Amino acid sequence: MVAQFRTDPKEASLRVGRKMSFGVKMGRSGWYSSLILGYFILVSLSNVVFALPASGVTPINNREYIATVRRLVQNAHTSIAIMLYQTRYYEEYPDTETNHLLRDLIEAKLRGVDLKILIDTGDWNPSNKNEYNLDYVDRLTTAGIEVWEDSPTDVSHEKVICIDSDLTVVSSHNWTYYSIAKNNEVAVVVESKPVNEFFRQYFALRCQEGKPLRNVKSNAAPIFPQRNSLHAQDIGLRTYPVSDVEPIPNRRFFPAMHEALLSATKSIIVVQRSITMYDKPRGKPGQAILPGQPASEVNVLLEDLVAARKRGVDVLVILDQTEDFSDSQNDETAQYLLERGVKVMRDDLQTQTHAKLVVIDDDKVSVGSTNWTPSALEDGNEASVLVTSSDVNKVYKDYVHEMLKNAAPYQKVAKDIWSTPSVSRVTKTKSKK
Repeated sequence: MVAQFRTDPKEASLRVGRKMSFGVKMGRSGWYSSLILGYFILVSLSNVVFALPASGVTPINNREYIATVRRLVQNAHTSIAIMLYQTRYYEEYPDTETNHLLRDLIEAKLRGVDLKILIDTGDWNPSNKNEYNLDYVDRLTTAGIEVWEDSPTDVSHEKVICIDSDLTVVSSHNWTYYSIAKNNEVAVVVESKPVNEFFRQYFALRCQEGKPLRNVKSNAAPIFPQRNSLHAQDIGLRTYPVSDVEPIPNRRFFPAMHEALLSATKSIIVVQRSITMYDKPRGKPGQAILPGQPASEVNVLLEDLVAARKRGVDVLVILDQTEDFSDSQNDETAQYLLERGVKVMRDDLQTQTHAKLVVIDDDKVSVGSTNWTPSALEDGNEASVLVTSSDVNKVYKDYVHEMLKNAAPYQKVAKDIWSTPSVSRVTKTKSKK
C-alpha cells in the first residue's frame, strides 16, 4: 500500500473542491461545469498524491535513454525493479541494444543485485508481443531473476525502472528496436527517495494483482533490500534542479493534468502518438453514467486545451503521422482542435513519435507512458510524473523545437489506391512501437 503518500478523504475532497472551483472560475459554461463536478465527485473517492521532493531530474530522450539505462544497470548497488510493457531479444541481430541490456541485467544479478521484473502478458494489442516478452524473460530467469505477470484483466503499459533507493526512470520507451533506435521518445531520471519508494510500492501492488511467473518464492508482496544506493552523479549524469515531482500513475493522471491545463497562463505543448475522443460515455458494469458525465476524460482534456486557447494561452499539439501509417483517430482529433483555433502539427513523416509529453508554461513537464486515450486514462496501468522545474521545462521546449524542424501543419493524408507499395517498406502498426 502507499499509505504514507495518501491524504485523508476529507483533505482529498477539499483538494478536489479547489479544482472544481477553479474550473468554474475560468468561465466554463453550465454544462461543462456540471460535467467536471460530476466527474470529480468520483475522483475524490480515490487516493490523492501530492508532489514529492527531489534532488534533481535528468531528461534522457530518444537515443540517450538506452545508454543511460545500461549505465544505471551496470552500476546498481543493491536492487533493480523494472515494469515492462514490451521487450524483445533479436536473435538474428545480436548487436541490438536490447540484447546487450539483457546481458547487463544478468550480470547485475550475478554480482548480487536484487532484480525483479513485472511484465505485461495481456491480450490487448498482443500481435507477437507476448511471445517476445516471454522469450525475453525466459532468457533472464536462468540467472535467478524474479518475474511477475501483471493482472490478466488490465493492461500494464508502464515503463519504469527503480535503481537502488534513490533513482527512478520514467519513460515512454519500450525495449524494442524501433523505440530504442528510431522513434521520438521521452524519459527522465528522477533522483528522489520518496519518488523511488512510491514506484516500488506501486510495483508491489501490480505484482499482487498479477501472479508469479519465474523464480518467485512467495506470493507475498515483493520486498526490496535497502543498503548502498547509486546516485546520478556517480555515473556522471547532469541533473537539473527541481521544485518537486508528482507521480501521476493510473487514475491520478487525469485530475493532475486537468488542474495543470486549467492553471496554464502562457503556453501548452502536447506531444502524443495518438489522441482518441469518444462520442458518448462508456457504460461500465455496475457503474451508472452520471448526469453531465463527459464522453471520456480525453474529451475533457481537449476542452481544457480549447478553453486555454480562448483565454489567450499559446496551445500547440503535435501528433504522429508516420508515412504508411493511417490514424483516423488523430485525423478526427486534429480536425476538432483546428476548428476551435488550436494549432496542430504532424511530426516528421519518416519518424514515429511515440512520446507522451506535455510542457506547460515555463515550469511544468509531464513525461511517462500515459497516452491520451480513454483506455489509458480510465482503465490501464500507466506511469507518468509531473515535474516542476524551469530548467527541465527548457530542455523539453528545445526538444520540441528540434521536432518542429521536420514538422508541418497536420492535414489528413489522402491515400492513393492506385499506388504500388514499396516492397522494402514495412507498414507500421502499433505493435512496432
